[in-house]
Amino acid sequence: MKTVLIVDPFSTGKLYAPLLNSQGVRCIAIISTPHLPKHFINDLVRENFDEVFQWEESLLSTLEDIPITAIIAGCETAIYLTDYLTELLDVKGNSRITSDLRRNKFSMQEALKRHHLPHISSRILSSKSHIPGFLNSIDPELEYVIKPLNSAATEGVVFAKGLEHVEAALTNAAWQQENDLGEINLGFIVQPFICGPEYVVDMVAFDGKYIIASVCKYAKIHKNGSMFVYESLDTLDPADNSLKPLLDYAKLAAAALGIKVGPIHMEIIWSEAGPVMIEAGARLHGGIAPQLFEQVYQPDLLSLSVDCYLGRPAPEGMSSSRQVRHGKIGFFCSDEQRTFERPSDATLTCATEDVAYGGHRYFIAPGDTTEVTIDFATCPGLFWLHHPDAEQLERSAQNLRLLLWR
Repeated sequence: MKTVLIVDPFSTGKLYAPLLNSQGVRCIAIISTPHLPKHFINDLVRENFDEVFQWEESLLSTLEDIPITAIIAGCETAIYLTDYLTELLDVKGNSRITSDLRRNKFSMQEALKRHHLPHISSRILSSKSHIPGFLNSIDPELEYVIKPLNSAATEGVVFAKGLEHVEAALTNAAWQQENDLGEINLGFIVQPFICGPEYVVDMVAFDGKYIIASVCKYAKIHKNGSMFVYESLDTLDPADNSLKPLLDYAKLAAAALGIKVGPIHMEIIWSEAGPVMIEAGARLHGGIAPQLFEQVYQPDLLSLSVDCYLGRPAPEGMSSSRQVRHGKIGFFCSDEQRTFERPSDATLTCATEDVAYGGHRYFIAPGDTTEVTIDFATCPGLFWLHHPDAEQLERSAQNLRLLLWR
C-alpha cells in the first residue's frame, strides 16, 4: 500500500486525503507547528488519516522506516517543512534550496528578475526603523501597495499614494504581529501599484512539465475605502487563444520559482506592458475553488495534483484541462457593521433551487457583528455557481446575492 504524508492538511489541503483514501492510499498527517491558529486545527479531519503527528526532529526516525510515495503541502504554512522532508526522506518534490521563492513575496519577485521575466520592483522593510530612509527614496506621485512578506490572501494589504499615506500605512502596519496563518509577520514589502485585470492561473507540475488546470479572472471593486474588495471570480477556457501570452508567462514564472512537482497557484496582473506575477504558492487554490473546478474542468485541479504525487504521467498530448462548464464564485460584501441574521429556510430553499447553484458559505455565524468589507479577510461569505450557459451564471449571481445577503 502506498503511503503519502500531508503536511498541514488544512484549507483545501484537507481535500487530498479522501481522494487518496478512495484510491487505496494510506495518509499520514504532519502538523508543522503547535502554534497554528485554532481555525486551522479545527479543519483537521482525523478519520482520514492513519496517523497524525506533531512535527519534531525526532519524528524523522519514525518516518524513515515508512516507504513514502509523496509528501504534500496542504497549505501555505507547510511549504518549508514539506521541502525539508522531501529532501531528507529522498522523495520526489521541490528543492528546499528554493523554498523561499515559493513563500516569501520579495524572493518571488527577485527570482523573476534574475530570470529576466516581467516582475514588480519591490522594496523590503524588516523593521519600523527603516521607514524614514525608505520614504526618502519613493516617488510621491506613484501609488503603492504595502503587504506582509509571509501572509496569505489579502490580509494586511494596504493601498497608499503620496508620502503621508505611505508613511501612515507603514507606521500602522502589523509589525511583528501574528497573521491569520499563525505566523509572525517577518516584514513588509512595498511595490508600485500595477494596473490591469487580475487573473489566477492554477497549474500542476509533472517533473517540470506544466499542465494548466484552470484560468480565472477576478473582479475587484473600489469600495469602503479599499481597492481590494472581491466581487467575483470567473472561470475561463485555457484553450482560448487570447490567453496564450498569460499562460506562457505563467509557465516561465513557475519554472523561475523552482516548482517541479505539484500544484501551483499564481496570481497575475495583465498590465499594459503584459502579464506580471503578483505572487504564487506551491499548493492548491484555496477556498471552495477546487470543488467548483471539479464541475468546470476535465481533468480537474485536485485530480491532476493527486496523479502527479502518485507518480502517474501527465495527460498525454494535453497542455491544459478542458472547460466543460462555466463557473463563478461570488463574494458577499458588508458595507456596515450589523448583526448577521441567517436567511429563512424558505429563502435558502429558493437559493438552492437556482439552476446554477453550486453552494454557499458564510464565514460568520448568526448573531455575529459583520465587519466592513475591505478585503478577503473581512468578506462575510460567498457562493459558487456552474452552468453550461454563461449568461445564466450572471442571472443566477444576481438572484443569489438578493437571496443570501441582505
